[in-house]
Parts: sequence; C-alpha cells; structure tokens
Amino acid sequence: MKVLLVASEGAPFAKTGGLADVIGALPKALKKNGVDVRVIMPYYKSIKDQNIAYYRGYNYVRMGSSLEYAGIFHAIKDDIDYYFVDSEKYFSRDRFYGYGDDGERFAFFDFAVLEALRVVDFFPDIIHCNDWQTGLIPYILKKNYYSYNVYNRIRTVYSIHNIQYQGIFPMDMMSILYMPYSNSIEFDGCINFMKTAIMESDIITTVSPTYKNEVLTDYYGYNMNNVLGLRYFDFHGILNGIDTVRYNPETDPYIYKNYSASTFVSGKKGNKKALLEEFGLDNKEDVPLFGMVSRLVDQKGIDLLMPILDDVIVNSNAKFILMGSGERNYEDYFRSLEARYPNRFKCYIGYSDRVAQKIYAGSDLFLMPSMFEPCGLGQMIAMRYGTLPLVRETGGLKDTVIPYNHFNGSGTGFSFTNYDSNSLKDVMYLAIDTYNNHEDDWKKLIKQAMEMDFSWNASALIYIDLYRKLQQ
Repeated sequence: MKVLLVASEGAPFAKTGGLADVIGALPKALKKNGVDVRVIMPYYKSIKDQNIAYYRGYNYVRMGSSLEYAGIFHAIKDDIDYYFVDSEKYFSRDRFYGYGDDGERFAFFDFAVLEALRVVDFFPDIIHCNDWQTGLIPYILKKNYYSYNVYNRIRTVYSIHNIQYQGIFPMDMMSILYMPYSNSIEFDGCINFMKTAIMESDIITTVSPTYKNEVLTDYYGYNMNNVLGLRYFDFHGILNGIDTVRYNPETDPYIYKNYSASTFVSGKKGNKKALLEEFGLDNKEDVPLFGMVSRLVDQKGIDLLMPILDDVIVNSNAKFILMGSGERNYEDYFRSLEARYPNRFKCYIGYSDRVAQKIYAGSDLFLMPSMFEPCGLGQMIAMRYGTLPLVRETGGLKDTVIPYNHFNGSGTGFSFTNYDSNSLKDVMYLAIDTYNNHEDDWKKLIKQAMEMDFSWNASALIYIDLYRKLQQ
C-alpha cells in the first residue's frame, strides 16, 4: 500500500502546533506496519536554510494568466521520504502563515502536490490530506486529473485537526484557480477549503472520538456541523498518538535527570528541584508545582484561570510555572502575576522545546483547562513524564485522562466538566489536597499515568484499515 501524507507543516522541519507532531510521528507508525508512506509539504525558507534536501525536478502550476514554477526537493529523515514544494513567490517568507495571499499560496501548493507525483514518479493508492491548507486536493484530483489512468485510482482521506480554521477566502479567487466551479467549493458566499475537502474526500477523519461528536453540534461545529452531517457515515474520530521515542523520560536529553515508571520518585524529585532553581523559585518545602505549556489564546481556557489564580495562590501552597505566547492581554496578565507573586509564579513568554521538556518532567500537575481541544498532545506527554494533567472534559482531553476517584485511587489525572472558573478552582484545590495529604494515592496516580500507552501503534492500524477499505 502506498500513502502520501500532505500537510502544511511537519516535525522536525516546520512546526507551529500539533499538526506538525502528527506528521512527524504517524508516518513512522505506518511504515512500521508495512505501508510505503511518504510526506509532502511546502519548502519554506526556514527548511531551505537547513540545507537538508536535494533537487528532484520541477513542473508548472497555472495560477490565473501565469504559469508558476513548482520545484520539488527530496530528503530522507528517520527512513521516511519527504518531498518539498519550492516556490520563491509563495514560500520564501519568514512565517508559514498569516499573509493576505494565504488562499492563493496554499491553492498553488494543492495543485503542485498533484503535479509533483509525476516529477518523483510516485502515484499513491491514498492521498491523506490534513487541515484546510490541503483542502482543495480531493476536488482538483477529481475534476482535473481523473481522466489520467495513473490518477483515477487514487483515493483521498481528509483529516480535520481544528475545525475553527477552515481556509475561507473571497469567491473572486476562483479567477486564478484552474478548476471548474461547483457547490462543493462555496460556503456563505466564500471559497471554503475545508468544506471542499469534506464534500469531495472519500473519507473524513478527525483527531479524537469525542471531538468528532462535538463538531457535529452547533456549539463546536463553527458552521461546518451540518456539512459534516451530510457525510456522517464517512466521518471517523481517531485519537492522535505521541512520539514515544522522542517523549521518553528514560532517554530525553533535555531533562535534568532521566527516570522511568519504576524510578519516578527520585527522578521527579530531581527534575522538580532543578526546574524550581532554574526559574528562581525556592525549594525549601515540598509543595505542589503546576506547569503549563500552551498557546495563550482563548481556546486554551486562559479566561477561566484569570479570575481565580490570585485566590489559589493566596489560599494554597501551590507554585506555578507557565510557558507560552499569544494574545497580548494574556501575556501581560501572566507578567503581572509574576510581579505580584515572585516566589510563587513564574512565566516564560515564548517557546522552547528544551524548556517545555523540563516543565513536563519537573512539574507535579499540568494545566489544560481548554474551552475545546480536538485532541491535545500536552496531556499525553505530561502523563508520559508522570505529571498529572488537570483538564476540562472536552475532545481528546476527555478521551485520554481518567479522572481521579478518591474512593479507590483509580485515575490518571484530574478533570472538570462545566466551562466555568469555579469548577476549575474546585478541581485545582482537589489536586492540591491530594498532593499534600494523600501521598500513596498520588504515587499510584503517577504510576497509572506513566503506564498508559499513547503511542501511534493502535491509531495507525485504524488508519490502515480505512485505507484498505478505500481500495476494495
């Protein structure tokens, strides 16, 4: 079986979020199960600067009245073939996204992906598209390429990683796209890349079973729920995994002290002590430490934390270390907290893989009070490091975190249901009390969390089963 994964980013070459982690890990799990899997993505300036790919050839893509050069480059990483679409016009920029012509840029990419198959002489059984940036591919394939025998046997899978971002652009962009119009393309008077993919792909997936059910509702569906309802029987929720080789406390080179599920008591203690020292917090007493690694946007539940953090800091012995960046008002709020409570709260505005790993390993609790979370990787990574997640029961958070039951000691973390600050505060106090007064339960929770299997093995087999059904 031959599969081409298409995405706008992928670790380790280009990353802004969880999509990159998926593209970095899923191909390895597929290949382990006998799939000839390859990946294609844009050849951004930051990737080109790494000088890791070699030239394979080129083709042209018609955009309006001009033909645009599409160079194809090739690299091998972890025994996976990666192809990159080169364009000085569209991808030699400092950022991956956020430009006024993003619709044109990724429409070009979608056309170029299908032309790249000829350049590299790889015609897959399945093209697996990811998020809005790849949403036109299933439509272009059917409308422009199905008259060619090497193309008309290709089937498509489309994965929604976050339904909030749909690729919505003015209809007049049709004038530069070399493809016919149909109702599949248009939604509310605009071109909608995601709607196009939902209507034209053979199978649609999203990144957790609970998120699948949520996006079929008005509240979570961002106006796409009724469109997804039309494809209900072709729509599947498959939980993401994590790269358990990269995220492994026994071998992680970034953390202060390596440890395993059998040595976590001393391992966690050593990492916590060093983390507190690095952030300038004293380690005079054994107190619960909350960590948080997050984009600072409303989706992540920051609005729930802001009314209650002063209360929790003043009325408990907990300390906090937060890392992230995003909306200015959230960044300013956390800076003000640090100024008011310099020995209880520290923030790192920005992002660093090295620092993130230290927070995962050194914290006792990991905060993810999200408004919605399609899958979430942070809670799974945290459990891998024996740090108990505190989450809202939504999307993949609900599918992966088993709430603590104080009657029998079962669970792998703490959770709350209603999206309100008091519910979050109550469960934070429960977690703090459990840490302070129920040491045996705490150690049991850590062991249970570290024994959870969040590898890609099970999910890869589900994808392979879907691929096979499309070939029948």
